[in-house]
Amino acid sequence: MNALGIIFSDMQDWSMTELASHRSVAAIPFGGRYRLIDFPLSNMVNSGINKIYLITSSNYRSLMEHVRSGKDWDLSRKKGGILMIPPYSAGENHGLYKGRLDALKRVLDYIKFSKKNYVVLSDSDMIYDINYNKVIQYHEEKNSDITAVYIKTDINKSDSIHKILYEFDEDGRADDILVYPVTSGNYNIGLNTWVMNKEFLESLIYDAIARNYKDFSFDVLSARVHSLRIYGYEYTGFFAHIDSLQSYYENSMKLLNMDTLQNIFYSNTGPIYTKTKDTAPAKYCKDAVVKNSLIANGCIIEGTVENSILFRDVRVGKNAVVKNSIIMPHGRISDNAKLDYIITDTYTFVNKDRVLLGYSNCPFFIKKNSVV
Repeated sequence: MNALGIIFSDMQDWSMTELASHRSVAAIPFGGRYRLIDFPLSNMVNSGINKIYLITSSNYRSLMEHVRSGKDWDLSRKKGGILMIPPYSAGENHGLYKGRLDALKRVLDYIKFSKKNYVVLSDSDMIYDINYNKVIQYHEEKNSDITAVYIKTDINKSDSIHKILYEFDEDGRADDILVYPVTSGNYNIGLNTWVMNKEFLESLIYDAIARNYKDFSFDVLSARVHSLRIYGYEYTGFFAHIDSLQSYYENSMKLLNMDTLQNIFYSNTGPIYTKTKDTAPAKYCKDAVVKNSLIANGCIIEGTVENSILFRDVRVGKNAVVKNSIIMPHGRISDNAKLDYIITDTYTFVNKDRVLLGYSNCPFFIKKNSVV
């Protein structure tokens, strides 16, 4: 495919302070064995994009360990492959990126050296399954400057503040763009994915340097909606926006529905790839009871697990009960402990006889390496 992929790993980390306190948004575990970066990476690889830049700003150790050389996505190759670009100081550029446009200014040289004709920009906090070949074809048909991928759906006021909303005319061209509004209703919600010609992106970056622009959403999309040909490509499948602890919990729980699981992981577009680990299958002991749950490999279950997601290498002790909860890798739930509506980060230890309760609309979060 004649396109360069650029993925931003942590544009929304400010909205997820619990999950992104020691990792980038892209490295947040999801679905028992995956991380959020797996979804945009797999979408690009399944669409034939074999050159990808992964732009990261801070807390990227977990992301580096997960992606490594990119071999699990068939990106460990002589030509193409994946390149992780952390922030660096050069000339007048110092410190962390202050937005997508600021990040693109820092990596302009990498973009210029690419021989691809198109560029696909994507964030890491959206989960959906798409074929970018169709988006680029639509981009060509409309002779568009920027093509934004969107979905038409309902939102409430608490959700809208992290989203970009589009209004289109009959031809599909944007005539108004609202960035992080406070509103509710049925809207065209941007999936934080854009396609444009490489030369056009370079011109945008040069203009941003001249005018000291830093924010792609405000300074390009919203401010220039009438002067640029911005078109929308409608996506109609399943999508999830992970922009808060509550949305993370709700969208994770949707995976316990078989239809949702099929739509995400077994679609016609292609599989979702991730880093493989050679661990043993889950072990269910004599008195174990497991209902409607996702159990990853390496787990040992001696107690009861219901409506929950257990990541790799989780132990549930005798007579322990885990309900409506998410236990991230290497969690330890001791004998007789009771958990309901709980999210535990990695390497969390819950002592014997502990009772931890949250609520469906406010799950209780336990930080990494905590002993409770």
